Amino acid sequence: MRDMSKVYLAGAAPAVLSLFLMSSQAAAQATLDDVVKRLDALEKSNEKLKKENDELRKRVNAATPKAPAKVETTRSEPIPPAPVGPTPVFETTYQPTAGVLVTPAGERPQANPVLHEAAAPSPGGGLKDFRIGDNTTVTLYGRADVSFDYFNVGVFDQGWKSAIASNTSYFGVRARHNLGPYGYPGFAVVLQYEELVEVSATPTERAAFGSRDSFIGIESPIGALKVGKSDTPYKKATAAFDPFASTIGDYNAIMGNTGGDNRAEFDWRMSHSIWYESPNVHGFQFSALYSPGQNYATDNSDFAYGEFNCTGSTPRGSGSGFPSGSPIGVGACNDGNFGNAASAALLYRQGPFTAMGAYEWHENVNRTGDEGFNGFQSVSGIGVHNEWAAKVGGGYRINDPLGPLQLYGYYEWLRRENTTAEFNERSRDGWYLSATQYAGNHWSFSAAWAHAGNTPGNPAALSPNDPSALPPASATFQANLFSDAANMYALGTRYNFNQWASWYLVGAEITQGQGAHYCLGASGHGYQLCSRDANNDTIGGATIKGVSTGLTFTF
Repeated sequence: MRDMSKVYLAGAAPAVLSLFLMSSQAAAQATLDDVVKRLDALEKSNEKLKKENDELRKRVNAATPKAPAKVETTRSEPIPPAPVGPTPVFETTYQPTAGVLVTPAGERPQANPVLHEAAAPSPGGGLKDFRIGDNTTVTLYGRADVSFDYFNVGVFDQGWKSAIASNTSYFGVRARHNLGPYGYPGFAVVLQYEELVEVSATPTERAAFGSRDSFIGIESPIGALKVGKSDTPYKKATAAFDPFASTIGDYNAIMGNTGGDNRAEFDWRMSHSIWYESPNVHGFQFSALYSPGQNYATDNSDFAYGEFNCTGSTPRGSGSGFPSGSPIGVGACNDGNFGNAASAALLYRQGPFTAMGAYEWHENVNRTGDEGFNGFQSVSGIGVHNEWAAKVGGGYRINDPLGPLQLYGYYEWLRRENTTAEFNERSRDGWYLSATQYAGNHWSFSAAWAHAGNTPGNPAALSPNDPSALPPASATFQANLFSDAANMYALGTRYNFNQWASWYLVGAEITQGQGAHYCLGASGHGYQLCSRDANNDTIGGATIKGVSTGLTFTF
C-alpha cells in the first residue's frame, strides 16, 4: 500500500509541476499583454497631447500681434497697372490689426509719381527681410537713381553743358522688435539707419552712414514717438504733390525756398529732433516735430551741441560753416543758422480727395552774413530774427478714358519777422500746381508749375549777365532795384518696366526777374543748376533750362 502511494505521488508530481508551469506561463503572458496595451495607450495619449499642443500654439500665434506689412519706398500711392488705396503722406501706415505704425524710408513720399516708382514687394529675396530671434525683423532696402543731364544756366560764359548726377540714391537698415509677446500688445521698438549713396560722385560726409532719416522710437496703438533725424512734417505734407522730386524739375527750386538759391530752408531734414506720428483715423493724420537749438552762441552763430555743421544746411554745402578753424564754429554760422525749431502738419485723405495744412517755425535765424557793404550800398538791419512758413492745399484723382489723372495744388506763405523791408528777400508768397496722367500699364506723363511772388526787398548785389555792357567789367547792381519773382515749368514722362525699375525723361526751365537768382534741382538732385559764372559770381535774372534722363531701381 505504501509502495502504491509512492507510485501515485511520483505520477502526480509531474502533473502538478506541469500545471504550475502552465499557470506561470499564462500569468507571464498576461503581464506582457498588459504592458503592450499600456504602451499602445501611452503612444495614443502622446499623439493626442501633441495635437493639443499644436492647436494651442496656433491659437497663441494667432493672438500675438504680427509685424505689419512693410512699405518699400516713400511713395504714397502705387502706379498702374494696379492702383490701390493711398499711404498717408507722413510716411506712416497704421495697421488696425496690429495697432502699430511702420515708417518706410526715402527722401519724400510720392503720390502718382511720373518720376518715382510705386511701393512694391522685393523682386529678389535673399537677406532683404530676416529675423533675429523670435520677435525682431530686420529689413535691408535701398534705391538707385542716376541721370544724364544736358543744361544751360543762362550765364554769358557758361553755355550748354552735360553732366551725370546721382539723385537721392540711398541704402538703409530698418529693424522692428515686437513687444506684444512680452506683455505690451500693439507696441514695438523701431530702429532705422539710412545713408545717402553717391553712385556717380565722390562721397563726402553727407554720404556717411546715418546721414539720412535715422532714429529709434516706440510704436503703439495711439501713434509713434521717435528720436533722431527726419524730414519735417512740413516737408512731408506736400511731398506727394511733386511728381518731379529729386530731378531738375523738383519743386524746391521755388517752394520752401526763401533765398532763391541752392537750398530750401522749409523743405528740410531736421537733425537732433523728437517727433510724433499719429495713426490714420477716419482719413486724418497728424504729425509734429521739435528740434532744440542747443547752440553755443546767443545769436545762433555757432554749431549746435553734437554737430559740426550749421543748422539748416548740408555738410560742406551753402551755409554749412565749412571749412571752419574751430571745433565749435565760432561765428561761422551766419547764413541761415537757427535755434529751436517746430514743425507740424495735418493731412486728410479719403478716396480720391486729399487736403493738407502745415506750419513750421525757426527761432532767431542768423542772417548777418547778408549784412555789410556789398559794393553798391550799405546793407544793415537784417540781423537775427524768427522765420516761419505755412501752406494749405489739396488734390483730387479723376478716372478718365486714358487712366487715372491726379491733380495737386497748394499755396505757401514764407515770412521773416521784424527785418528791414528793403533788404528782406525771405518774405513772399508762392503757388504750385501739378498734374499726372497715367496711360496703359507702363506710361505716365506729368506737368508742373511753381511761382515765386515778389519780395519786399533783396540784400544781394548781383553781377550783370553781360559784364562788358556795364563798365567796369566787375560792376554789380543792387537786386532790390528789380523784380525777383520767378516761374518754374517742368514736363516729364516715365516708363515703368515693372514695380521696381523705370526710365524717365524730364525737361525744366526757370524764368525770373533781374533781381532773382533761383536754381533748378535745389533739393534731391545730385547738384544744383544755378546762374553762376566762372568766378562763382551770382548772375541775376538768368533763364535756366535743362533736360534729364535717368534710370531708377528700388529694392
